[in-house]
Amino acid sequence: QVSSSVPCPPTSIVSHVVNRSLAATKLSWTQGMRVSTLATFFVRYCLKQLWNNVYIGSKIPPTCRRHFGSKFKMADFDQDKKLVHAIETETGPIYFSQATHIGQGEIASFTTPSEFPKFAVFYSISAYNSKSSRVDNVRANTKLLGDINKHLCQDLVVPEGRKSRQQPTMSVVHGFSFLQEKPDSFRKQFFILSPSADESLRDFVTEVSRKYEQSGYCEYVLKEGKLLQTRIEVSEDGGHHEEEMMSVEPPSCHPAFLHPDNNVVFQSYNRALDTLKECADMPGVSEVLSAASSLVPDSLALTSLQEKCQHPVIVLEGLDATGKTTLTEKLGEMLSAPVLQSPPPPIRHLRQVFEAQPELIRRAYYSLGNYILAMQVAEEAQTHPVIVDRFWHSTTAYSIATEVGCGDESQLPPRGHHVYCWPSDLLKPHVALLLTVNEISRGARLAGRGMAKTEEEKRLEKSTLFRKRLVEAYLRMENPGLKVIDASGSREEVFTSTLEVLKDFNILS
Repeated sequence: QVSSSVPCPPTSIVSHVVNRSLAATKLSWTQGMRVSTLATFFVRYCLKQLWNNVYIGSKIPPTCRRHFGSKFKMADFDQDKKLVHAIETETGPIYFSQATHIGQGEIASFTTPSEFPKFAVFYSISAYNSKSSRVDNVRANTKLLGDINKHLCQDLVVPEGRKSRQQPTMSVVHGFSFLQEKPDSFRKQFFILSPSADESLRDFVTEVSRKYEQSGYCEYVLKEGKLLQTRIEVSEDGGHHEEEMMSVEPPSCHPAFLHPDNNVVFQSYNRALDTLKECADMPGVSEVLSAASSLVPDSLALTSLQEKCQHPVIVLEGLDATGKTTLTEKLGEMLSAPVLQSPPPPIRHLRQVFEAQPELIRRAYYSLGNYILAMQVAEEAQTHPVIVDRFWHSTTAYSIATEVGCGDESQLPPRGHHVYCWPSDLLKPHVALLLTVNEISRGARLAGRGMAKTEEEKRLEKSTLFRKRLVEAYLRMENPGLKVIDASGSREEVFTSTLEVLKDFNILS
């Protein structure tokens, strides 16, 4: 026997017991090896438990100790503590993170979105993969959203022969996450909202997490102003980790605009070109790339391109039904100037194809269209003035308003942000005008057209806040900024106001 008064490491105890047993029973060499192997496993187990209880237990919260030795990585845990999540609501994002200071007496509270019930269970999931390119991640997230919508629609279908019953309403809400100290860490995600715990929904989220090669997902329980997050690992031996969440202050700038790779604003030709090259397998992309290759020179010499414009280039911007078409035609007639449109003729027939693509790819198409159009503008402006119906301002304003996702103009990047600045490699107009009109008049004009509404117009009509973001994004453009013209009056009044502005810019005498 080993005296209990003498402290002995676990390894020595096991070795002593094994040696005494072998000597007493005179086991064969083979039998001794088997016992020794079992003893080795036992020693490893003892050491792991010792490490868990003595060292790790003093370093991390008790709720996490059970994860040591599983696929749950401590580095991921440390990062999750700093991760800020956001749910996009009608009035703006609600930011929240782990309540890491609860032990110091701080009360964890969560600002419940008005769209949410007092009690809800929801799941967050993304298809983002750190090993994939930005384009691949965007395409994967788009497919994931399609899978989610398909699943939610299936749950609403009542099988034939069964009586219809009131089913719990499930919905998907857009959101994102980011690390404050890493500007390029912005990741889009989706929240699947359910008014109660649903095992089939949890099974679906687990299934798609594995499909899109995610290590896990988060389940949230919202009750009485408290939000509990459970991080669930989807591996076979994975566990889960619970943490209380709390609302946090929003960042000074929307995180989508903390780094160029976070958003869909393209401020160079090569960046838009490279984006489309990554998805050359998609419909229409090869045709756009071919047009760009043949019409835009490899070395874009902006200075010489700008010098070609011996006559003024006038850009007109504005929402649908603000009178752009009428004004461009009248100006073109007066100045003997051609009216060019974006997207330009070589790729305009592909517009509907790209309207159905993810936002990143759609905006890359419009951005390349601006550079192709610039080549045509420079050629035409050598001999006469040129009128352009929508150009870079329009592409960028819609990109910014869409990227922000929710809320009013207060959610936009602040004035002076680089996202509002004209690209350094794109032909610059002599003057850019923005036609504005009150919504009552604009609505009446749209109704009078008797035409089917575009997707753009449907969104403008559906969301007043999106319209506010869009108009304000136009107004914050710089170098060149947009000169606003009130287009609410008669055609003659709007035309007269436009001529006055052109005189101010020395385009008319």
